[in-house]
Amino acid sequence: MQLLCYYKNMNIEVEIKVKIDNFEEIKEKVSKIGKLIKSIKQIDDYYVPSHRDFFARKPHPIEWLRIRTNPDKVVWEYTRSINQRDDGDYDYAEEYEIEILNKEELKKILNFLDFKKSVTIEKYREYWMCDDIEVALDNVTGLGYFIEAEAKGDFKDDKEAKVECIKFLENLGIKDVENNYIKTGYPELYLENH
Repeated sequence: MQLLCYYKNMNIEVEIKVKIDNFEEIKEKVSKIGKLIKSIKQIDDYYVPSHRDFFARKPHPIEWLRIRTNPDKVVWEYTRSINQRDDGDYDYAEEYEIEILNKEELKKILNFLDFKKSVTIEKYREYWMCDDIEVALDNVTGLGYFIEAEAKGDFKDDKEAKVECIKFLENLGIKDVENNYIKTGYPELYLENH
């Protein structure tokens, strides 16, 4: 589970991610209750500064810097986990992004500042809207199929948003979401498996 709560005027989000084997079955269930927003190919290039390898932190990174290439735009994003719990994990993340007009120039700037590309993740993603939950169905090259449920409604707090995301996934037939979540992102999964 990646717990990353969406509050108005804040850069905080809550999303729950699980690996799925029955992609077509889940997609059919989502299509019956939601509306397809778009299908896209995304390429995410993750960068790390020379003085601090974000991916070296265990059990998983608490910050990421990436260039996300979508069909219609390129976005530069920085994300960092916040609100560390007693068990050492984090409740959610802050995310900041800006649209980039010239990806190649940004890559040159990052190179001059001694940032190195760590990993590239390519995925085919379908965005669906199901009431207050945005669903992403992902086919990630080299990793397989995943579903993310992100809270987009007016929830009273991150805990309520998390509960609603888990309920939504379990209503799709995904068993025991609370204990079968993915705590890492795609880059960490890729680096662990390749």
